Amino acid sequence: MKRLAWTLLLGLVGLALGARFATFSVEPFGAQRLDLDTGVTTLPQGGILTDNENGLRLKAAYIAYKEGSFVRAREVELLSEKERFVAASLEHDIPKQQALFQDLLFANADFQDLRADRALALFEEEVVVLKGRVQAKSPRLQAEALAVDLKAREALALGSFTYQEGKATLRGQGKDARLYLRFAGGKVQATTKLPAQAARLEAYAKRLP
Repeated sequence: MKRLAWTLLLGLVGLALGARFATFSVEPFGAQRLDLDTGVTTLPQGGILTDNENGLRLKAAYIAYKEGSFVRAREVELLSEKERFVAASLEHDIPKQQALFQDLLFANADFQDLRADRALALFEEEVVVLKGRVQAKSPRLQAEALAVDLKAREALALGSFTYQEGKATLRGQGKDARLYLRFAGGKVQATTKLPAQAARLEAYAKRLP
């Protein structure tokens, strides 16, 4: 049960959802309770889930999950070798293979201090959609919404945005404004002339109301 719940979280950091691990450990900070009537396991004082083989670590102040149904956590930090996710809360719908985050802070090689009021992670597609006061320290971006493809290393800002690179500033106003970002070779390519793949990112953005 523990292995399944943790496996389904790993899509967010670009690993296959079907993966299994040779070693896996759970470290509760207090009691670990299983409700036999509902099948829900709760760590009311939180705990740490560690995948020793892949170097992944999930720490949360509260964790509850039900096999095949959901995972919920509060004050969450998920670390891998390449990504860091910190959020006030996580609600993971296992059948839909997606998760909702509140007050998300994200960082990887492409984004530093990327923040949003809420976010949706689509595990199979390796896509994260962020909405509500979206802003990043690097690249210097503010937007109403942002769809990020972690695997393709591209993103689309939707709605009013401000993007700064050196002394240059790009701005878009209104709900129809768009900015496409592509990360390659340690550089960011930003353009308001949208390539064909931008339509796919826009479709993902609609998955989060």
